[in-house]
Amino acid sequence: MVRLAVAEGQPGADRALNDLCRLYERPIIVFLLRKGHSSDQAEDLKQAFFEHLLAKNAFADASGLKIKLRAFLITKLQSFLIDRHRHDMAAKRGGGKVSPMADLSETQAILAEPVEDRTPIVAFQRQWMETIAANAMKDLRADYTQRGQSDLFKALAPFITGGSDQTLSTLATQLARPEGTLKSDIFRLRARCQNLIREQIATTLDDPTPENITTELRELMATRIH
Repeated sequence: MVRLAVAEGQPGADRALNDLCRLYERPIIVFLLRKGHSSDQAEDLKQAFFEHLLAKNAFADASGLKIKLRAFLITKLQSFLIDRHRHDMAAKRGGGKVSPMADLSETQAILAEPVEDRTPIVAFQRQWMETIAANAMKDLRADYTQRGQSDLFKALAPFITGGSDQTLSTLATQLARPEGTLKSDIFRLRARCQNLIREQIATTLDDPTPENITTELRELMATRIH
């Protein structure tokens, strides 16, 4: 998607770029909110950040790097916030001039960076995982709907997401479907969901080997525990 998004003039490039921004805007918003920005500020910063990436053609850089899309975005976002903070401070002092990041000493760069990074980063990663899982469930819903089984998906989905407040036997009675059959339905749905999540993760890795996908999945799942 990144490679297509930066392929100017290619069929589907604009759509890919739009989808890319929409898919991963929630982790960006969550990170900004945990940084202490109001919802309006976070929305404005998110928009400015994506506009910054597009203006700098940063996604083109990402397409050629051996890096996770998640790591690329959070690194760029942190640099963007630092530059924004320093620009605002310079404007308040009346100078209006901002030194490039390369002209800052390591200590100055650390002081310029907003505090309490760890919690926002964990929140970013949690939302990243939730976004991937939500995309997988969206694909599942579309698949079941296409097969004329949207009601079955709606009934089974809470058993996958952990949001069910009824027993399997009660659901079996409501659907007039044997409990054993429902167990098989849930098993297949869960297995398909796991495969779709792995496919989603694969799209964010430059080298999506089964081992790398598993490593990324474990890292993201760990943030949901802490």
